[in-house]
Amino acid sequence: MWLFINFVVVSISKSLFHPLISKSILVLKFKGRKTGKKYLIPVSYYEYSKQRLVCVTDRPNVWWRNLISVEEIEILFRGKMLKASVEVESENDDLIKAHLAALCEHSRVDGFFAKVRYKQGEPIEEDLKRAASRMTSIEINLSA
Repeated sequence: MWLFINFVVVSISKSLFHPLISKSILVLKFKGRKTGKKYLIPVSYYEYSKQRLVCVTDRPNVWWRNLISVEEIEILFRGKMLKASVEVESENDDLIKAHLAALCEHSRVDGFFAKVRYKQGEPIEEDLKRAASRMTSIEINLSA
């Protein structure tokens, strides 16, 4: 099912219809470390600053390990293919929690998938801590 969903999201991201999803989803394009296989992975993101984007993914989703020692990748961002550098963080739960909190405030859909509940419109701190312990943060620098 996820392969089909990813295919649809990537297809929309490449099309004239990208504004439908571009405010919250971008596509990471990179090669596998061992296989050299090309990957197109759609991810939710929030804009940390003008040149810096952040996304969070579950640690068991091993695709992010391909980004650990990569100097540069391409991203499909708001209908344009751009070069970017990435920083992966899988151990600093406090940093991951901060990124996850910002992402959950940006999009309740991300909170749902991270199993973060809300109280009075704010993500619940305990849920953020629990979720951060099983997540990985990926910072994307567009100035590459």
